[in-house]
Amino acid sequence: MKVPTMYWLPKLHKKPYKYRFISSSSHCSTTKLSVLLTSTLGTIKNLIINCSNKAFENSGINYFWSVKNSLEVLDKLHAYIGDFESVQSFDFSTLYTTLPHILIKKKFTSLINWAFKKSECEYICSNSFRSFFSSNKQKNYVNWTCFDTIYALEFLLDNIFVRFGDSVYRQVIGIPMGTNCAPLIADLFLYCYELQFMTKISKDPSKQHLIQKFNNTFRYLDDILALNNDDFSMYTKEIYPVELTLNKANDNNDHCPFLDLDIYIINGKLNTKIYDKRDDFSFPIVNYPFLDGDVPLSPSYGVYISQLVRFARVCNNVLDFSERNLCITEKLLHQGFRYHKLVKTFTKFYHRYKEIIRKYNSTCRHLIRSGISHPKFYGNILYKAQKCQYSPQKLTKPLNRLIKRGYSYDTVVRSLKIAYFGFNIDSLIGSLHRN
Repeated sequence: MKVPTMYWLPKLHKKPYKYRFISSSSHCSTTKLSVLLTSTLGTIKNLIINCSNKAFENSGINYFWSVKNSLEVLDKLHAYIGDFESVQSFDFSTLYTTLPHILIKKKFTSLINWAFKKSECEYICSNSFRSFFSSNKQKNYVNWTCFDTIYALEFLLDNIFVRFGDSVYRQVIGIPMGTNCAPLIADLFLYCYELQFMTKISKDPSKQHLIQKFNNTFRYLDDILALNNDDFSMYTKEIYPVELTLNKANDNNDHCPFLDLDIYIINGKLNTKIYDKRDDFSFPIVNYPFLDGDVPLSPSYGVYISQLVRFARVCNNVLDFSERNLCITEKLLHQGFRYHKLVKTFTKFYHRYKEIIRKYNSTCRHLIRSGISHPKFYGNILYKAQKCQYSPQKLTKPLNRLIKRGYSYDTVVRSLKIAYFGFNIDSLIGSLHRN
């Protein structure tokens, strides 16, 4: 029998610092069961999403608050019609480790029974890669009946063991972070209570005004975003079980972070930019490729494009986009990236993703000038200078073209002084145009 080991993970973005315990369950005795349950519960969740979307079309009530990622939140925020008055974020403290097993079993028994009845199928056929409802058993799949699915979940909950040092403990409250199906269990568990609350207020004539307020609620696992709903805090205890503690994460209702979004309201208009909790760390973070190693160049510069796409999708203000671009290019330049290749890569991004960059109403040259950091010297200018070591005046036209494209005059001069150290190049510097 292989028992998962527990380890400690600090949460350095919290003030004061907090922590969480993770169960390393990748190779324990219940891993295969947990993987199959993840696939099975994923199919049930997809059924819930489809039914909730249909219910919203028919009734205008949002029964499903859960979102996949921040892009889904962005799409819904952009689709919202009306003024933005307030935005609030909440998070559960120790969600996973406080979920009562009795409530999980009760809610999931009801949910799984509903899913099989709604699908009108006898089996969920699952493996590690996919899962689907079926009226017949399928080869090369584990064929779960309704009873099998409930029994498997209850068996997993009753057999959660973790090793800490030389001791082995059985977890009787909550589910350990690190178990494959833990996020889905937590997500669907909270959904059951949200569904119950929305159904309740939809049937109460005195609370019809709350429907529209709670329709604009988004939840990603244990993080909640409430839009234009100042009453959310008043109803948290009515929505969720008393065992869960929900804390308000923002002080100002005009501004709050949610996932990787920094959301703020100005004059009734909602704006978004990138939020990265690592920006608050008091120490540098090691990320992105270092080009002084054996990392291939092309994929490394592709990382820069992927980040630009992310920035452009989230930031609706060109100043916020350029600010993030300056931060990443400054870091990349310190890690061996070349300025002229970053410019070339940005130009490729600009022409390839015009549909998401068009909102800035800015030219490629302007975005390069305002958004790409400059190095202490330009490597491509050093290379050009080596080829024209005895005739530096030949560099006048090429260098002026580079300056016109956005190269910094001061950095160009510094690069020339490095390349022609000991030589008099005053005439060459005098022929250069300032930005």
